[in-house]
Amino acid sequence: MEEKYLKYVNEFNDGDFDSLLPFFNTMENILRFFHKKNLLQYVDPFDSNLEDYQNEILNFLINELGDKETLEKCMLQFSDVEVKDDGHYLVINDREDLADLFDDRGRDTTARDVAKAVFGEDMWEPYHDTTDDVYRDVIEELNPENIERLKTYMLDTLTNWKIEVDDSSPDLFNNYSEDGIFYLTPENVGDVIGDEESMNYLMDEGYLENLRSELYSIHYNAYNSAYETEIYNDVMGELETFFDVKSAKWDSRPSSYNSEKLIEFYVLKFNPNEVVNSITKYISDRNLWGYYDNNFGYQGSWLTMMSHLMDNGEEPRLDFRIPDYADSSLVDKYINEMFGDYI
Repeated sequence: MEEKYLKYVNEFNDGDFDSLLPFFNTMENILRFFHKKNLLQYVDPFDSNLEDYQNEILNFLINELGDKETLEKCMLQFSDVEVKDDGHYLVINDREDLADLFDDRGRDTTARDVAKAVFGEDMWEPYHDTTDDVYRDVIEELNPENIERLKTYMLDTLTNWKIEVDDSSPDLFNNYSEDGIFYLTPENVGDVIGDEESMNYLMDEGYLENLRSELYSIHYNAYNSAYETEIYNDVMGELETFFDVKSAKWDSRPSSYNSEKLIEFYVLKFNPNEVVNSITKYISDRNLWGYYDNNFGYQGSWLTMMSHLMDNGEEPRLDFRIPDYADSSLVDKYINEMFGDYI
């Protein structure tokens, strides 16, 4: 290496750009010159003297020259990225940190609010009065197995009960009455369940005083569970933009401060090339005037870097439409799954 070239490299590494720029005009020309003279191996883009031009240097090395070694060094800067033979993994202590990837715009509840609830495993139950008609919303949605369960419950509860029939009694009771008395039997219990007037009469008049309360509880829990399932799927579906969500798991690892103490980490595998693509996007980002005003070294984690890109509009935040109601088919499914726990 000629002595004068070594002088240029040393001046560059010392951060003395003023003496070089008049000759080369731009930082890119300096880097191209160093590349031509095979001097880039002596340039460390993570040197503190070069931090003002760090992204420009990284952009040249990675996006212009395809320098894989520099790209790997960038990945090592992230405290939340782990490189394995089969890909890259996000490793975080607090799963709620993922909520920062979601949009927080809106007057009321935002996608980020919902994501934070999902990741925090502190799901709220937003609906309290989920039904005003348990016959229509629960009994009519029961499958054959649960209808049989309800029959057994009613027959056990009303064994040998005499229900006096009068003008206020359901028409069905009059049809089955003997000497003004109605008895619930295995032969007529199915017809009673199928008759809204009869069922409401039995629940309202105290014959099945606990049943209505149990049906309200079933619907409440089924409805809120269905809603939570829907928003969970929405949140995880958005995460598929960056991750293989099926790989997500909690993993226990020794503490860096105390090897005998285990700490839980949430681990997600990145989609192929996701980390590489996000790094190349960040280091190539320029402001409206064409300058590199970011500094990769300030981004200690992948999540922090992505939030920066999202704040600058270079990457859209994850977002979804928050449903107003639970999916009715899912509510019905949960009603039938939960019914045996109550009745």
